[in-house]
Amino acid sequence: MVEDTRKKLVLDCCKKLAEHNLTMPGDVVSLRTDEGMLITSPDKDVASLTEEDVRFVGKNAAANATEALHLAVYGTREDINAVIMNHAPFCTGIARKLKSFPATLDDMAQIIGPSAKVSPSDKAADVLKTLSGRNACLIRNGGVIATGRTLDEAFTGSLVLEKGALCYVGSSIVAKPVRIGLFDAVLMRLVYKLKYSKKDQAAKLEEQKQGG
Repeated sequence: MVEDTRKKLVLDCCKKLAEHNLTMPGDVVSLRTDEGMLITSPDKDVASLTEEDVRFVGKNAAANATEALHLAVYGTREDINAVIMNHAPFCTGIARKLKSFPATLDDMAQIIGPSAKVSPSDKAADVLKTLSGRNACLIRNGGVIATGRTLDEAFTGSLVLEKGALCYVGSSIVAKPVRIGLFDAVLMRLVYKLKYSKKDQAAKLEEQKQGG
């Protein structure tokens, strides 16, 4: 079944998050489907999830605030087909202290945008506003939300954001924080969206729709 194969794709993404130390208990991964989404259970560590822990949720059938947030993202952003909510250590630390931090690496500028902003809460309205024009944002006292056209792009965004946060924190300790100029960051983002990632993500999206 296509749904079973899609569940495996979600679990593969969870395993990669765990392998890169980007998660804590309670983190959640979801994947858009025609009638709603597949979403992991927050009750288990992502590394130990099984197919039974990935459930289908209809578009109007959210059972809790987390599911409602994921559905709200899918409902308002047609370009997003995968959502990761996780607690990467450096991103989580920054989310407690700052309102935003600038792109510090080329791939952060390309995939995330010129900066990563911090949503004041995990309420859908706040998160959607903070995500506007970006593929990821931090959540005050709530970790990270990374999105993408595919699970692969969402995972890459989560990984790149943590790398950028590490670079920002590290450079702040020894000198002035590293940052990419706004013009260069916007240009990198535009080129990535319109050229470099378009063909690659289109192929991965088709594969994702077919279940692998």
